[in-house]
Amino acid sequence: MQRYSLDNSWRRPKKGNVLIAGSPLRIFRLSTAGQAIAESLEQNGEAPSSGQLLVTRLVDAGALHPLPSLEGDVPALHDISIVIPLLARSENDVARVQSLIAELSTFPHVVVVDDASPLAFPEMPNTNVTVHRQEVNEGPGAARNAGLTYVSTSHVVFIDSDVQCTHEDICELAKWWNVPQLAVLAPRVKSLNWFQSGAALAAYEEVRSPLDMGALPARVRAGTRVSYVPSALVLCSVKALAAVGNFDESLRTGEDVDLLWRLDAAGYSCRYEPSIEVHHLPRTTIQQLAQQRMGYGESAASLAQKHRGALAPLRVSGWSTGVWTSIALGFPVIGGVVAAGTAVALSRKLRFLPDAEKESARLATLGHLHAGKQIASAVTRVWWPIALLLALVSRRARWALCLAAFVPALSDWWTTRPHLDPVRYTLLRWVDDMSYGFGVWKGVVREGNYDALIPELSSWPSNMQQKPATEV
Repeated sequence: MQRYSLDNSWRRPKKGNVLIAGSPLRIFRLSTAGQAIAESLEQNGEAPSSGQLLVTRLVDAGALHPLPSLEGDVPALHDISIVIPLLARSENDVARVQSLIAELSTFPHVVVVDDASPLAFPEMPNTNVTVHRQEVNEGPGAARNAGLTYVSTSHVVFIDSDVQCTHEDICELAKWWNVPQLAVLAPRVKSLNWFQSGAALAAYEEVRSPLDMGALPARVRAGTRVSYVPSALVLCSVKALAAVGNFDESLRTGEDVDLLWRLDAAGYSCRYEPSIEVHHLPRTTIQQLAQQRMGYGESAASLAQKHRGALAPLRVSGWSTGVWTSIALGFPVIGGVVAAGTAVALSRKLRFLPDAEKESARLATLGHLHAGKQIASAVTRVWWPIALLLALVSRRARWALCLAAFVPALSDWWTTRPHLDPVRYTLLRWVDDMSYGFGVWKGVVREGNYDALIPELSSWPSNMQQKPATEV
């Protein structure tokens, strides 16, 4: 019998017929049979076969996560090929890939795609390794597609050349391949935690790497807690990739995000499983960090053209916007009244909840706090050029910008407790956010598409959908 773990958002007030869970947060109204299935999941992580419809909907909503299969249909060693795209600039780059190949030599086929490297990767005759050299560097998407042409197995693992992983990591990851229509499965990619004198960047990236999607499992989908996973290491279904046309070679960056969103739109499932960890080399200079984040930001405009609304820098309710705008303009009492009003309005919408007033007040408060964090992030990350101009002419805007720049950064420092003092952590976070934002503006100007700058405002509740879910 398949076993599951509950998402950390899972809440069933008074163990009744209402379930609040998922990302974005949803409300499920359960039938009598549905309540029995929920109780079974809460007690032992199992559900009867008759409850598969409800379980599938909960997994798709991000409310429930499958645990590894002990028996089921998972890829075996002979079902998996390895593809390593490589742009070698030094002997160290070549040596890392050779070490990675040695670690993964038990897999039937390893393909190294040398993407027109300045330092050519050597041929490896009489081995299970194929070395394909691209004549022109066309980017990681084209390199991975070139590697796919050599793959004859049902599954493929794409591994970046600066990732450290073992044969066992991939075998363990394959045990989670038990979700219907699963196309992509990704482990947690942590920054390699080496620390030397002055290694501030390594300490910063250990807790704030853009490749690390956190400690909680997730269904990967735009607009959710885990909206993408990096292609630093991903286990993929070759058939599913082919069904959506593989990687888009026109994208130099963001090609992995685009692929995931196209797979999701085509009805496939993409998952993140952080219990399996691999490691990635951190940036070693401020310039490298800034260039990486700027590149990610530049991809936003191109992705926004292909995926309308998915790249909005801010998604909050109009009510939350009103609360924080009132506070920023110096009218905290009005902000408090608006916040109280939303709790009352929400309790009327959710009157079917047990303790509707209490639950609505909790949800409204959490929603406004989350919105405040999102607004601060948007101000310092994507909208900082506008915020800086306003700060030059308005004292109130200066205060708002300072609060947005310092409070979230210091809060995160206190929560994550990196091997780094709060001053350097805050400064590095500013470099991180401003570099990304500069990249977004650069991409927007180049593409002539402003979707990546436009917020998405919704009616209350902003991140919750009332969606009945009954077992039939």
